[in-house]
Amino acid sequence: MTAPVLEGDTLLERCEAIWQATREQEKREALRRLEPPLTRLWDGEGNWQGEVAAEYLGRFEWVSNDAGSGLLEIPFDHYTARWIWDEQGRMTRGEKRNVLVTVDKDGARWSGLMEDVTVEKRDDGTVVLVVRFLHDYEFLKWYTIWSNPFLPDFLQFPRIFMLAGGARWALLLTLFLQVMREQTYLWSLPDDPLDPASWTSGLDMSNWSVAVTPHSFMSDLEDGILWCLVASRWQNWHDVAKPILEDAELSVVCRRYLDGDEPPWEGANLRNGCLVIDIVDKSGYYTGTANGGNLWDGLARTVANFTDGGPDDGDEYIDTVESPIDDTVMPADYSVPGKKSTDKLAPYVSFLEGEETGVQTSRFTRIQGKGIQVGCGGSSMPGVNEGIRATINMIGDLSAMVPGVPPLGGVADALISPMFMDTVGAWMSVKSTKRAQESGWIRYFESFHDGANQAYTLSSLMALRAGFWATRPRVAHELSIADGSPWSVGDQGRGHFFLDDRISAQAPGDWTGGVHVDRVRSLTLAWDRDNPAEWMPVIGDNSALKEPAQRAMEKLEGVLSAIHTLGVF
Repeated sequence: MTAPVLEGDTLLERCEAIWQATREQEKREALRRLEPPLTRLWDGEGNWQGEVAAEYLGRFEWVSNDAGSGLLEIPFDHYTARWIWDEQGRMTRGEKRNVLVTVDKDGARWSGLMEDVTVEKRDDGTVVLVVRFLHDYEFLKWYTIWSNPFLPDFLQFPRIFMLAGGARWALLLTLFLQVMREQTYLWSLPDDPLDPASWTSGLDMSNWSVAVTPHSFMSDLEDGILWCLVASRWQNWHDVAKPILEDAELSVVCRRYLDGDEPPWEGANLRNGCLVIDIVDKSGYYTGTANGGNLWDGLARTVANFTDGGPDDGDEYIDTVESPIDDTVMPADYSVPGKKSTDKLAPYVSFLEGEETGVQTSRFTRIQGKGIQVGCGGSSMPGVNEGIRATINMIGDLSAMVPGVPPLGGVADALISPMFMDTVGAWMSVKSTKRAQESGWIRYFESFHDGANQAYTLSSLMALRAGFWATRPRVAHELSIADGSPWSVGDQGRGHFFLDDRISAQAPGDWTGGVHVDRVRSLTLAWDRDNPAEWMPVIGDNSALKEPAQRAMEKLEGVLSAIHTLGVF
């Protein structure tokens, strides 16, 4: 910034004006750096719900070409914390299950969906809501590249999706085809099948929840972006794109479009809250950039070169649907004085929040459901491949009707069959309309479960069920309790409950009165020289809270078990 030069100014006056303007600019920059981030919460429909301005802690991480994590710790009595925790209230008001956060600071915007939320009662008595988020890049891990996104899952020809071109153009076009398959309901039911408008709303990009920035085929050539070959057979977009992005030194940019922002491209007509995906070349590795140097000569600029469904209406059998039970008859054992037991039909052990309930410390975590569609398969259902080969052989053998021409069925089978094998009835996907309605407009789309290789078999149905089960919403409670206040832990009739019994508990400070019931998944008995033995139960499935290394080891154990079953060793 420079001051205007007025007629008659001396050199000293002009230098002083420039120095003063520079100081003012530095002050403004210092004040800007001290401004707190703008943290806003949005519901599953993209509607603004509040600004977080009383957080104890905020930490949000950007990771190159991957999903970073976000963390907020909010006083549980703050209105934003109450809104986040009151999931049932959000569902009743039509605000859906998912929670979106946007954090704006210095022109950067971090946005992502809530992964889980925990109510913690800490040693000093304070009750804190701990909310974990995943960056919006996570959405890209929920798109499966179908062999042919224009055909239904039952018919996938050709066998492999292939697209060659500039890495940016090819990857974005591949992603766009999957987004289009999600948003236009080509081969699946819309979220609300009874609403006629929902059948055609997907054709209007202004209502899409995810949009892909358009780039021309020639723009990659003009920008010097490397070429690539995208090849996939029902693989995850992130897994396919990651090595290509690394090789071409490209970066994926995910930014939420909010009202008041500049359009991401000329003529863009997007709804507030739409996630815009783009790929940019910030590296310049193959077009010329700094790749080293020294303090005296500066950076050395170099250029790198190469030298060489199942049925859509059957999701209630795949996804978990909870229904209320009207029968409230109490077991007869509960009427026997002094008898300690619990019954799975009506578990009565409940730890409520209060000063004299036996709860020393507690940690409640609500884990969000992820994805509304699950796919599986890879090989055609029994009889399909055999039928294809038999048909090709039969048609080829018709050549014997020509005098002097031998039957060519075997030749035709060898040449043509590989193109058609595992293209019919080889894949299946199921959408949970119930989960889609609960999640809202902003949600993860699709996951692939590899528990079954052959589609339309009993094992494939079990794989789909396992996929929905693994991504279901759930609650995990971790309590540290004083034994016998009032319920005691014990087995063989010496306690009111033990491992795998169903008990209930209330989150500390939960004004909604909600009580969560689940099995006791683990029990820890701990003591030391200065403290008596103390029971610490974990109620509910907390597998999503495990360390990544622990989850990886469990997956490895599953693979080794499968190999052992096959008799390899």
